[in-house]
Amino acid sequence: MASHRGPLIMLQKETKERIQALYRECIAELKLKPRYGQRVMIAEVAKTLAAVQEDDKGVRDNNQGIAVVEAGTGTGKTLAYLLGALPLAIEREKKLLISTATVALQEQILDKDLPNLKRTISLPFNFALAKGRGRYLCLLKLDKALQQLSGLLSTTVDLFEQTPEEQDKELYEAMLLAYGKGDWDGDRDRWPDEVENNQWSHLTATHRECSNRRCQHFDNCSFFKARKAMEDADIIVANHDLVLSDLSLGGGAVLPAPDKTIYVLDEGHHLADKALNHFRLEMAVRSTRKWLTQLEKGIEQFAAAAGIPHDMIAAFGQAPGQIRDIVQTISLVWPLVMEMLGEQDRLRFEFGQMPDNLRQLLVNIKEPLQPLVLCLDRLSEALQKSLDPKADGDFSLDVAESWQAPMGIMHARLEQLSEAVSWLAAEDKEGELPVARWLAKVPYGDDWDIRISASPISVAEQLRKNLWWRCYGAVLTSATLTALNSFNNLSFETGLPDWANYQRVPSPFNYPQLGELQTVNLNSDPKSEQFQQDVEQWLKDNVDSSQGTLVLFSSRAQLEATRDTFISDWYEHLLCQGFLPKAEIVRRHKQRIDDGQGNVIFGLASFAEGIDLPGDYVTHVVIVKIPFAVPDDPIQAATSEWLESRGRNPFMDLTLPAASVRLVQACGRLIRKEDDRGRVSILDKRLISHRYGKLLLDALPPLRRIS
Repeated sequence: MASHRGPLIMLQKETKERIQALYRECIAELKLKPRYGQRVMIAEVAKTLAAVQEDDKGVRDNNQGIAVVEAGTGTGKTLAYLLGALPLAIEREKKLLISTATVALQEQILDKDLPNLKRTISLPFNFALAKGRGRYLCLLKLDKALQQLSGLLSTTVDLFEQTPEEQDKELYEAMLLAYGKGDWDGDRDRWPDEVENNQWSHLTATHRECSNRRCQHFDNCSFFKARKAMEDADIIVANHDLVLSDLSLGGGAVLPAPDKTIYVLDEGHHLADKALNHFRLEMAVRSTRKWLTQLEKGIEQFAAAAGIPHDMIAAFGQAPGQIRDIVQTISLVWPLVMEMLGEQDRLRFEFGQMPDNLRQLLVNIKEPLQPLVLCLDRLSEALQKSLDPKADGDFSLDVAESWQAPMGIMHARLEQLSEAVSWLAAEDKEGELPVARWLAKVPYGDDWDIRISASPISVAEQLRKNLWWRCYGAVLTSATLTALNSFNNLSFETGLPDWANYQRVPSPFNYPQLGELQTVNLNSDPKSEQFQQDVEQWLKDNVDSSQGTLVLFSSRAQLEATRDTFISDWYEHLLCQGFLPKAEIVRRHKQRIDDGQGNVIFGLASFAEGIDLPGDYVTHVVIVKIPFAVPDDPIQAATSEWLESRGRNPFMDLTLPAASVRLVQACGRLIRKEDDRGRVSILDKRLISHRYGKLLLDALPPLRRIS
């Protein structure tokens, strides 16, 4: 059943008829079957966006324009939101921005869905891909790398950067040739071979390194060419990380301004988690101390090579002392956090309250850090200005070209450090949601470091302020948005407004006819030591390795232990996540099924969603355990702690809804097309023995129940 909040608004008759005509064109040209759910979704998206009222500047000024649509598997949601939103976006002169969480869906939309639609409908439109600056070639950096490898460039500023490797010279020369001939557009993902991170790091520029129009290569820059294509496009395809980065910069920095944009956030169930990762800040103690020492040497080198403008002498004179003060304080942080961690790998501070002695040291870092950031800000700006031959810069062109990029990198790192330290050292206000703060051991070269981290436990307020209140319109969609048959959890996590139009569009699949759901009553449950043995025995007795089977585990340790048991007997019929790349596992699995050999995949969470293995590729999905979140996740633990303090039940309000979403996604791997057949087997007896099991089962696709 569909659920609806907010007033119903009628589409203008002309717009409604136009959308219906476009849908008929698609059905005829693409030889599709009309789907009831698809028509419902088109209508709801169009109706929601049509309800937006504008002020005299074309900005939304009413509580309308946000649709939240859970579209069951097989709905054809991509075509539905494109047909529902594109005519209105063009009519109102707004950009339609489609954002995905995974590369696989982004590629499907770019390489298949949009070209098909463009070829099919009578409404002309252009589309372009938007990526962050870091995915594009910087010609200046490429030129510098090749000069370094040829011995033509001094390496005096390589305190800040790793020198390019000699063996990469051939790759860089091939890239320069291909870009110059127009055979490659500078997009890392479109280079025919895999480019390693350590190779690419010499070829791309951050925001702080880029000198924009002052760069000699600006007119031929791959990033700015891509931005120009984006400006001319009606539809822009991006990902959630880029959207969140742009919004955090105020919106309109890389992507169109929010008030001129209709966002379609596909795979919308990932939005809150992506945002949490985006807003997390951290400081690794030893590595921070090391690069600050490098910065001090670099500033001394710069002063010797370039001289210091008169109006910067005072700030520059104080900079080495400020760096030494920060390094000295960080040296005091190290033994303190080592003692706090002890033998643990991670320590979370209750209610985000950092011990006073550690917090005071971070405050002591913050004080000399702020003037240092301002000093490098002024220096970076002066170097940028000196790149422009028409401007009256403080430095020669040679100095500016040599030092602008490395100083830009260090300026950016100092800004990140300043922001991280400010948040780590902050005292949360009474009544506000706490910030999760924790320590963790992390690898550092051949040794280890300690990272101090801080993260909000909820991004609802940030998304409300930066996205929902500012956008012209938005569509949030996925096959799985509800948890335990309710949108409440999604609204809580993402800050969606109550007045949004919430809809559930049912799948067209006849689940009871297509598949079975088997709840297995093993002798033991996952908390028992006997469970692993019982799982292995059940797999031996019930998995047919001559068929397509997907076995989903909640932990890598259990997957590897089970693999050790089966690898000898199933050697020719078993592929395991972690031992091969995901794409290669899927390719080999399909090949074996096509050859009539049968195959079993052992997978973790990333195989429980986004994997499309229709027909005979998967006829049996085995879910070993209810996918409850890892209990030691610091953000999850901090959220549970806060909920408990408010008299709420973290298990019912947080843990169970999240597990429900993951369980629905895992079951969704079975039926991908209208003629698929098969069985889902869940080996966790808590679905039968615990009261919450019924809530989880009731939220699953209505497959025929067997025991």
